[in-house]
Amino acid sequence: MFWVNIDDIKIALFDLSEILRVISFVFLTPIIFSIIYAKNYHILYLLERIYIFIIPAVITYLLYLLFKRIKSASETRTKHVIMSVALAWLLIPIIGSIPFILSNTLDPIGSFFESMSGWTTTGMTMIENPESVRKDVLFFRSLTQWIGGIGVIALALIVFMREGTISMEYYAQEVGKQKLKPRIRDTIIETWKIYSVYTISCIVLLIIAGMSPFDSINISFSALSTGGFATHSSNIGFFNNPLIEFILIIFMIIGATSFLIHLRVFEGKYDVVLRNIEFKYMISIITISVIFITLFVYIVEGCSDIPDIINTGRDVLFHSVAAITCTGFSISDLSKWMQLPQSILIFMMYIGGIYGSTAGGIKILRFVVIVKVLEHTFKKMTLPKTAVLRIGINGKFLEYEEIVTIFGLCSAYLIIALIGSVIITSFGFEELHAMFLTLSAMGNVGLTDVPSNLWFTMSPVCKIILTMLMWIGRLEVFPALILISPFLRLQTTKKVKRKI
Repeated sequence: MFWVNIDDIKIALFDLSEILRVISFVFLTPIIFSIIYAKNYHILYLLERIYIFIIPAVITYLLYLLFKRIKSASETRTKHVIMSVALAWLLIPIIGSIPFILSNTLDPIGSFFESMSGWTTTGMTMIENPESVRKDVLFFRSLTQWIGGIGVIALALIVFMREGTISMEYYAQEVGKQKLKPRIRDTIIETWKIYSVYTISCIVLLIIAGMSPFDSINISFSALSTGGFATHSSNIGFFNNPLIEFILIIFMIIGATSFLIHLRVFEGKYDVVLRNIEFKYMISIITISVIFITLFVYIVEGCSDIPDIINTGRDVLFHSVAAITCTGFSISDLSKWMQLPQSILIFMMYIGGIYGSTAGGIKILRFVVIVKVLEHTFKKMTLPKTAVLRIGINGKFLEYEEIVTIFGLCSAYLIIALIGSVIITSFGFEELHAMFLTLSAMGNVGLTDVPSNLWFTMSPVCKIILTMLMWIGRLEVFPALILISPFLRLQTTKKVKRKI
């Protein structure tokens, strides 16, 4: 773990200022929908509607001006970028809760929960009836996911794909190191373009499939960002349209696929998708899960006719894709699922999507490493002691430090989720439901398997726990620990002084 000092914090705040400047203008975007859906155009009425977005925009811009004045002689390093991003994903959701509070949509804790869920592209919601919420507020909620999604991609490119990491080495082979470094800024700009093209395509296809323009915009924002917010209380199940579900399955997979791969696809090199080991694992896991769960339900519940089997398969396919892509869309009540299918969804939420995508979880590349290590261990047990084996992916051998880091992160991820689930269990939730919720929050998935009457009456403590798990999961654990390391250091120093 990196220890940080005051100078590090100054650098991080200075770098954070540029992020805040951009976000201040993002807060003003929903005003377009405030005007479009205004009942009349009297100036006082319009001001009453748009001030809920102007206030957070002004606050964010003032913080930009404040942090911009903080100077430091040191240069920005990786840990400063990590700190800036960690602070951004904490500070922006706090400010982003203001529109929900001022519009009387939610109470302060619920508003912070909703805002964090949006910016981290989690998709858990405390809004019981979205149909009764103002259109501009609903659009703002979807917009936070769309912006948060591209923010995740930028984070992956800048921080998690730094020199010496397995993700950098693997994708340097896949797309060429010249596309990753030193032209990282150009790569992010190209990613923005591709992200926008996919979003527009999804909007158009959903309209053709029968969805209203407003719904299609919001749902497309959620699909590409693998977020999960919907404009109706029954989520995607409201539409009951197989074509809409199929379109969303395609775009959920697109959102959960590395945008470094999409860069090559837009260059006409389509074979890179089929060669990518993470993509192959994702499709394989989805296929195996759908077949297994469908057969399990068929055997246990005794589905006797073809329509029942088809509907079950359709339900399982949609939720399996929603789980592993960390989107969180749903078409039915998961609280009615049996424990084994729910456990498989938990496993898929833990794995998550592909590096450099908008998805959460530990990422499939890390899961591949775990599988390779287990395979290596088994071979070592069956071969002579003199046999020399090395663990590799696509010809790239893994170093001991890389394997330790991956296992450390995956273990820390699971331990934090377990701690969260224990706390939530103490508030009356069953163990499996608590684990489902914590991994859904930490994986930035958004699926819930508890009845709505329990979900919307959840304790404020549970809401805060899930909110913080969203933040920790979005940052992939270690950046959050780096940010709080000064406090850990302070506590350690105090204990040492007491002993002296």
